[in-house]
Amino acid sequence: MKTIYLDYNATSPIRPEVLEAMMPYLKDDFGNPSSLYLVGQRARKAVEGARAKIAEFIGARDPDEIVFTSGGTEADNLAIKGAALGNIRKAKRIVISAIEHSAVREAASFLRKVDSFQVVEKPVEPSGAIDPDDFDEFLTPDTTLVSIMAVNNETGVIQPVDKFSPGLRRKGILFHTDAVQAAGRIKIDVDGWGADLLTLSGHKFGAPKSVGILYVRKGTRMEGLIQGGSQEKNRRGGTENVAAIVGMGVAADLAKKELEKESIRIQKMRDNLEGTLLSRIPNSFVNGAGAKRVANTTNICFEYTESSKMIMALDLKGVSASNGSACASGNPNPSHVLLAMGLPQDKAHASMRFSLGHSNTEEEIKKAAEIIVQTVSEVRATNPLWKEKALL
Repeated sequence: MKTIYLDYNATSPIRPEVLEAMMPYLKDDFGNPSSLYLVGQRARKAVEGARAKIAEFIGARDPDEIVFTSGGTEADNLAIKGAALGNIRKAKRIVISAIEHSAVREAASFLRKVDSFQVVEKPVEPSGAIDPDDFDEFLTPDTTLVSIMAVNNETGVIQPVDKFSPGLRRKGILFHTDAVQAAGRIKIDVDGWGADLLTLSGHKFGAPKSVGILYVRKGTRMEGLIQGGSQEKNRRGGTENVAAIVGMGVAADLAKKELEKESIRIQKMRDNLEGTLLSRIPNSFVNGAGAKRVANTTNICFEYTESSKMIMALDLKGVSASNGSACASGNPNPSHVLLAMGLPQDKAHASMRFSLGHSNTEEEIKKAAEIIVQTVSEVRATNPLWKEKALL
């Protein structure tokens, strides 16, 4: 039985073109990019070529503003901790949104525990979007850094990141955006967004796992977190993962080339999936429906179900989906994102995320919709509250 994979926000399969480009650097061109001899310099050339591709992908003016990391989590930690510690003499207050990924939330929490930083969370609207109109009231003279994600990983809601930077720049406050879920789904523009720091993770858009980047605008003061070597211009020690970096460069090229066409194709499938489920499953609704969302993501509450039961039941029938961030899987607590949007705990527990990607087909989505409809009915049948409602 072939699995219908609907969890692209957790990870995506490596694109064939990406794997092909990586193979030489896993075999013959295996050199250390810091070595001066030929095999090392071939690896260095490949790393710098990928750096240029990714800079172009996000609209960076200089490839030297790209720092390669082991993934989005490390990049978020480097952004939050590195920027805060690099500017510690100026201020010790950080503002994040209430719906940030745990990599940002935990990095900020770490600073609060070990160095007495003040961390303030900006609430979101019930739609899951952040209102930029009242943002200034969260900014005080001792604010050093603001971190607002570009696209929420659970709901797909696009945040108005371009609206925050003008006020932040006037006040001399650094701006970081976690754009992990934006890559390959919307156009990324670090200049238009006014980002001083921006995070990407390769495995979200067809590159391998364990490679990511942090964009650091020229002139941004920050401390490195991994010492031991002078790699990445002393911003991140350690031998570069050449093959994965090359793969991420190719994935960025593909994502840029296919963005418009794929967005249209995937949104059509996502909308068909939503339409079928909402029309055939009573007491269901889309979380974030009132906000602008990326084309591939829908987060749907099926009242009187439990998402953990739904995930296991769907898996047995060949459909892979999730109840939110893969990093939080196994956590019995409801999604902090959905709670921040005002959902009560029972509805947050009953919500599921379906995220589509380049391998999905219309036929798969139709089949998945039928399976989901059937599974909701089966899971509800075990819920006494649903039985009671059905008798009314």
